[in-house]
Amino acid sequence: MAAKEKMEAMLNVALRVPSIMLLDVLYRWDVSSFFQQIQRSSLNHNPLFQYKYLALNMHYVGYILSVVLLTLPRQYLVQLYLYFLTALLLYAGHQISRDYVRSELESAYEGPMYLEPLSMNRFTTALIGQLVVCTLCSCVMKTKQIWLFSAHMLPLLARLCLVPLETIVIINKFAMIFTGLEVLYFLGSNLLVPYNLAKSAYRELVQVVEVYGLLALGMSLWNQLVVPVLFMVFWLVLFALQIYSYFSTRDQPASRERLLFLFLTR
Repeated sequence: MAAKEKMEAMLNVALRVPSIMLLDVLYRWDVSSFFQQIQRSSLNHNPLFQYKYLALNMHYVGYILSVVLLTLPRQYLVQLYLYFLTALLLYAGHQISRDYVRSELESAYEGPMYLEPLSMNRFTTALIGQLVVCTLCSCVMKTKQIWLFSAHMLPLLARLCLVPLETIVIINKFAMIFTGLEVLYFLGSNLLVPYNLAKSAYRELVQVVEVYGLLALGMSLWNQLVVPVLFMVFWLVLFALQIYSYFSTRDQPASRERLLFLFLTR
């Protein structure tokens, strides 16, 4: 049981470190100077950078989302990371299909694959990659409906049926659109989940404050977030990143005195 509790504590800290790093990035990001650089660059005419106040509001929304992620219960945080992992896997499946279709267009071979070893190797590699992606997605989402994540296998199926390459390009775009619609449907069906979660959390906080007071609430959050360990890990990660950045930008190896100065100043 002690080992299990230690593993849960380590997982709790590791899942919350990205939220603090995002808060640190938002704190260090100067929006005004960023838009001044954009105005002096070729991106000035981009519609995404025309509305400065919208970006400022998104900056504050980023603060709110980071704080929410930092204070989420561990089970919801794990579920959110699993959703994010599934999205990355779906993107990887799209990349595999796109690379396969591009390689087939470059080869310009439309005959049976078993007559062309290179075409057969490309098909086998893409098929194995897609099967791995679909299996991982079904395992992460804990569902046996693997067909929900197999839209990117349509170009492979079309190539197996000797469909012309121009039509395979259209099928690949359809698979991408279908996957995007699936993601939008999932987001739409869970649109009220953050609101209900925030509402229940607010109700619990009010009850705790009314019964035990603000001090008990602060101590509860302190113990739940494991604040000393959390910030220690955060500072260690920042220190490691700065050390890596220092050595990756130097052409000559640092001496012992320079290394000691570097560790003391970081």
